[in-house]
Amino acid sequence: MKQQQLVQSLDRSLFAALEAGELQQAEHLATALMRMHHDQIAQHATCEPLSYLDMPCYIRDTNYRSRRYLATAIVSTYKAARFMRGRLEDLLAQSLGSRLEILVIDSASPENESDIVAEYQEISDNIRYIRTPRRETVYQAWNRGVRLAQGEFLTNANTDDRLRYDALEQLTGALLQRPDAGIAFANFHITDHENETFASHHAHTTTNRPAYSLNALLENSITGSQPVWRRILHEELGLFDIGYTSAGDYEFFIRAAHATDGIRITTPLGLVWTSPDTFSGKGKLPTLEFYAIRERYRHLLAPTGCQEIISDNEADYLEKLQNVAAMPLQIDIGASPEFLYEIGARYENVGDWGSAWRYLQRAWYLKPESERYRKAVERLLAINLLQTVRELVHESSDSNSIDTLLSIALACRMLGCMQLAALFYFKAAVACPEQIAAVVNLQQLLVMDRNGGKL
Repeated sequence: MKQQQLVQSLDRSLFAALEAGELQQAEHLATALMRMHHDQIAQHATCEPLSYLDMPCYIRDTNYRSRRYLATAIVSTYKAARFMRGRLEDLLAQSLGSRLEILVIDSASPENESDIVAEYQEISDNIRYIRTPRRETVYQAWNRGVRLAQGEFLTNANTDDRLRYDALEQLTGALLQRPDAGIAFANFHITDHENETFASHHAHTTTNRPAYSLNALLENSITGSQPVWRRILHEELGLFDIGYTSAGDYEFFIRAAHATDGIRITTPLGLVWTSPDTFSGKGKLPTLEFYAIRERYRHLLAPTGCQEIISDNEADYLEKLQNVAAMPLQIDIGASPEFLYEIGARYENVGDWGSAWRYLQRAWYLKPESERYRKAVERLLAINLLQTVRELVHESSDSNSIDTLLSIALACRMLGCMQLAALFYFKAAVACPEQIAAVVNLQQLLVMDRNGGKL
């Protein structure tokens, strides 16, 4: 049998094993396929992921004045021309005025963002336009912005988000008053109508972010999509991790939590547009990255001293509860961890793994020192990850998308199946060479393999 036919045969067997949930057999097949792709994999192993920062870019500085700015707004764009005019007008109307620098990073967009930015450069002296020769990920674009920024503080100005007129003044002002703090964030409104303004919108939800703490940050991405942070943090902690496609900012702010405190402003200062087509709303990959980061840093959770007992009211509720499936899936923030654990266990008993995991996870975050809660969360996470892999493998027979390949790779990595993870990162890198996240993660796994499982 020719090698190509053998590879195809092994590939079919591997996908069949994954769809059947037979991870051990799939891992053996992945090991064989990795050996057969050795030469191609070696080429990816020698790629330097950060070399893109040294690649020449087109920079247009029409009327731009280099000076000491208080803040820099980094606007990354790709196929977002319909948002660009509103985004720039929103930033130029900020009360910071000339103290705000605006960097537009155009990642080789095929649309006319360049023409729109040029219009505003003619009437402003604080806008720089940078265009890369090929498409890059959002975190590659942000890293370019970090390198070029002259502001003391930074913010990511997503093209489809909007701010209250004084939002950046409020957030930078809070940080100026607190030298011990490095990150500031605020509540925001959420709308499903694009290109609305903060002054005129049809928001359907307003967030209520918890007070800043490392435990709160590890449980949820409380900083949201419009934080402000000190530029010096990057000098101390490095850039955004380009191994992530949509949760790299979350990972960076967890790193930053080691070195600095955070500030929450309860007043809503932003407007966020969401839809099924927004970048962070696509597929399973954003959620998987979020879970992977929480697993990576869960050792940082601080003990809470919370008691593993339930109240009399909770005990009465459990006694009367006949059918857990009929109970609305709502996590009461005032509930005891033991009550949540009991509800999670009941969902597990009826095979509702997703609901079980959500309750058990909340119990564990309320008392992270509990080994019983931790083991329950690990057990349910593994069940949910395996189910996700099986669903994704089934989907990939119809659509071999990059996000699907990256999702399978990450889920396998979280399950400890490193050969499978490496193989799917390799498949993603071959299918889409410009997707740097695939290359970065593949290289990490190859290093782990050489180091006996350690990065």
